[in-house]
Amino acid sequence: MNKCLKYQPRILLSQLGLPRCYAAGVQSEPQPPAPQKKAVVGLPHKPDPKAVKCDYIGPPDAQSNLRPYVRHYDDDETRLARSLRLKRIEVEAWNTDFWTRHNKRFYEEKEDFIRLHKESGTEEVSADQMSHFYKAFLDKNWRIHMMYNISWYLKNFDILTLAGAVQLQRLLALAKRRT
Repeated sequence: MNKCLKYQPRILLSQLGLPRCYAAGVQSEPQPPAPQKKAVVGLPHKPDPKAVKCDYIGPPDAQSNLRPYVRHYDDDETRLARSLRLKRIEVEAWNTDFWTRHNKRFYEEKEDFIRLHKESGTEEVSADQMSHFYKAFLDKNWRIHMMYNISWYLKNFDILTLAGAVQLQRLLALAKRRT
C-alpha cells in the first residue's frame, strides 16, 4: 500500500500567493514556524518519478488547465500495479490532449466572435452577447462533449477495475504473509 495515504492530499497552495511549484507531501509532525519571509512551498520543478515517495500534483498546465501528476512507483511493483500506473498515465495524457485542443478551439472562436463584433461597430462586447457565444459554442460541441464523457467514464471504469484488482492482490499477499 502507498505509504503516503496516511497523509492529507498534496495540493498546490496557490491561494496563498506562493510561487507555482509541485506540492510535496504533508509532514506528520508540525514544524516550528520559520522566520517571516516569502516562503516557497513544494518543488520548483517536476520531480523524478523514481526518486519520489508519493504521487505529486503540479501546477495547472497553461493550455489544458489540468494539473499534471508525477506518479510514484516502487522497484518491486507488480505487473498489475504497473499496468494500473501506466493506464493512469495514458488516461491523463489523453485527457490533457483533449482539453488542450478544446481550449485552443474555444479561445480561437472567442477571439473571432469578439473581433467580428468590434468590426461591426460595437466597441465593447456585453456579458449578454458573450453568453450567447458560450451557449452557441456548447451547442455546437455537444456531440464532442458527449463522446468525451462516455470515453472518460469507460476509461475511469478500467482504472477502477485495475485499482480493485491491485488492492485485492495486496490483500491476498498480506494474508499470505500473516499465515
